[in-house]
Amino acid sequence: MGDTVNPRIRLVEMKALGPFSWRWPEGVEYFERGWVAVATVNDREVLVRHGIGHRNTYGRTRVHSVTWVEGDPLVEGVESDDFDESESLLSLIKVTKRHLKPDDATPVGYRTLPIVVVADQIRAPGAPRSLAVKLRQDDVDGWTRHALLRAVNRSRFPSQPGGRKTLPPASRSGPAPAALATRSHTELRDGVVTALLAYAEHHRSAPNEVVEFTQNQEANEFLRTDGFAFLTGLLFGQGVPAERAWCAPFLLRQRLGHLDPARIAEDEAGVRAAIALSPKLHRYIEKMPRWLTLAARRVMTEYEGDAGAIWSGNPDARELQDRFKAFVGIGQKISAMAVEILERDLAVPIRNMEGSDIAYDIHLRRVFLRTRLADVDDRDHMITRARTLYPPRPGSLDLPSWLIGRGWCHPGLPDCATCPLTEVCVKDIERANHVASA
Repeated sequence: MGDTVNPRIRLVEMKALGPFSWRWPEGVEYFERGWVAVATVNDREVLVRHGIGHRNTYGRTRVHSVTWVEGDPLVEGVESDDFDESESLLSLIKVTKRHLKPDDATPVGYRTLPIVVVADQIRAPGAPRSLAVKLRQDDVDGWTRHALLRAVNRSRFPSQPGGRKTLPPASRSGPAPAALATRSHTELRDGVVTALLAYAEHHRSAPNEVVEFTQNQEANEFLRTDGFAFLTGLLFGQGVPAERAWCAPFLLRQRLGHLDPARIAEDEAGVRAAIALSPKLHRYIEKMPRWLTLAARRVMTEYEGDAGAIWSGNPDARELQDRFKAFVGIGQKISAMAVEILERDLAVPIRNMEGSDIAYDIHLRRVFLRTRLADVDDRDHMITRARTLYPPRPGSLDLPSWLIGRGWCHPGLPDCATCPLTEVCVKDIERANHVASA
């Protein structure tokens, strides 16, 4: 291929990527962000991808990168000890499969890149005295040159120039799906569960970070500090988008002038008028006032007027689900979701979270069917399957499935290429055709 001593390499265009995943033989790796680019090597255009994630190596968790050329992962980078200051990663320079040592001649193509000795940059057992490039994690031009030099060295390109390359559209920017046909059902499901849990961990709020239910900060604070507001938000979560449901308690208080369960218990007509006022707070303008009035009465008689007592006293997860299901208008989906939100996002002490469950929600149903985590679209089957797939906390599969169902696994044609599950999902799209819309 042209000049293999010092190939002409140029970055033509690039764009940023959101999170994606990649399946290695040993498992799935999750990348928090990255870039996809078109570059030229001696006038031949190629597609390059660069992803940033984390991996345990050299004694601790470090920033880790991979750079692909035409879908082939060619170079990896690992965080240097001075990363907090330099934001740089190290990547070995190889000739064929041999690491270059400090006394070796550096290939001509690398002379524009900063070169160091790994053991001088990482003070940890196993760090080799081998040459490496040291590049900022976001230096896409540098990582492109490094990866393409490796590709040229490995003769990865045909000798003639190829056709015009274009950056893939957003819906096509994920790595190519892994070959899954030879894997057993158990291996496939385990891979999906691992990827779901990894995505959940990525989405988890940082310690002491305040959870946001809506874009309205006053509504968020009301939900966090008023037990009856939280209960009202749960009741409103039937058949409307989550953000609209969570904002309803705050708006209802504005319209009523209060959200006092004692007064609501005796004023169904007033509650109905407030909910029906344009713009309507809910589409169920007959059911919702009745449910809310009954909920207020139950809070007054069973919990002495304090809705927060429903989840006080460090309850058992399954017991707490039953407490919520005792309220008219709250079924399995909402009760399971409530337990997870209280423990995960609001730091409410709840015992035996192995008794938590997924919520039988339309977004989760699509994900469970298309990934083949579930065999049929049946509530009890999916709940039981989640308990089998992840016994320590079945409910932990709920949020990532809901987020992926809402963000990527859409009704009709899903956005598989950029989905965090793309490398582990069998993409059995037609199995969820009947699960049409929320």
